[in-house]
Amino acid sequence: MLDLQYLRGVVVVRLRALSRHTMDSCLLDRLGAALTYIGSDRSIVLTGIGDVFAPDIAADSDLVKAKVLSRVHEVRRAIAAHPHPVAAAINGDAIGAGWALAEAADVRIMSGGVIAPEHGVRYGVTAAWAAGLVEHTTAPANLLDHALTLADRLRPRAAAG
Repeated sequence: MLDLQYLRGVVVVRLRALSRHTMDSCLLDRLGAALTYIGSDRSIVLTGIGDVFAPDIAADSDLVKAKVLSRVHEVRRAIAAHPHPVAAAINGDAIGAGWALAEAADVRIMSGGVIAPEHGVRYGVTAAWAAGLVEHTTAPANLLDHALTLADRLRPRAAAG
């Protein structure tokens, strides 16, 4: 599931996967609905809970996997198209589809866990920064504040032209 919280004029969306190992279409549907509910006039910080930002999708059947992947792409496009800044506050593991959501954000800040954009490739905090997967790193205690500051300072896409 997910939680919404308004802090300093920014909406914080906390992703809560039912399983720390798999993302399902229900979480993606709720995230898509949350983006619609938030509207186009606020910046967003996406983050996870505990040591998981967002896991990969379950590899059940090919049909289910295709459906969930399609939904990942829809939500990813909605994140990327949001007119105000979206910051991914990567608090923990961002695996596969979870990384795809973080990658769609305007800026990524990482404090822990690993990023695994594809099977078998894993980047810790320092390696993710060195590889250019994240723009900022910070201590876990500073992650949310850092992300809120960045989301507030970045210019909306409509005004950036």
